[in-house]
Amino acid sequence: MLREVLGASLMRISSLWLAASVVVGCMPMGAPAQQINDVARDVNVATRFGRMDVAMEHTSEAHRSEFMRTRADWGKEIRVLDIELSKLELKKLDSAEVFVDVSWVRMDEGVLRSTRVKQTWLNNGDDWQIDAEERLSGDIGLLGENVVVLRPDAPRDVHFPVKSLGQTRD
Repeated sequence: MLREVLGASLMRISSLWLAASVVVGCMPMGAPAQQINDVARDVNVATRFGRMDVAMEHTSEAHRSEFMRTRADWGKEIRVLDIELSKLELKKLDSAEVFVDVSWVRMDEGVLRSTRVKQTWLNNGDDWQIDAEERLSGDIGLLGENVVVLRPDAPRDVHFPVKSLGQTRD
């Protein structure tokens, strides 16, 4: 009898532990970090390919006009070749900083440039949105900064003037 009671109690305890472990195992661990990672990657890839409609869905009202201004030259004067999320720091459950490395060229030259941008993201409860951006390092000009591009003058004739001293005899 004691054996049956202990067996039943042990069975109940083990089934409770099994149920608890299944519930805990199904909970998304690191869900905010995974969400911001996915959204930030989607937004930055969308902007690389000119899909500003997708990016605007994840840009805060306060930052929307600045976001569009900084990317006005993308696809016209600037060609973005690659975007890589290099670092993500979850500050709180509703704020994060995403560091993005951008490889790009100006359309009228063949120099590969690289810029690191820090994006501040906020979660308003429904969705993650970009709230601010700043260039941390690298080449200037990606985010609409005023840059003076120096171009060389048109090539000049570099030949020495020729003087003829007379005719040669055959």
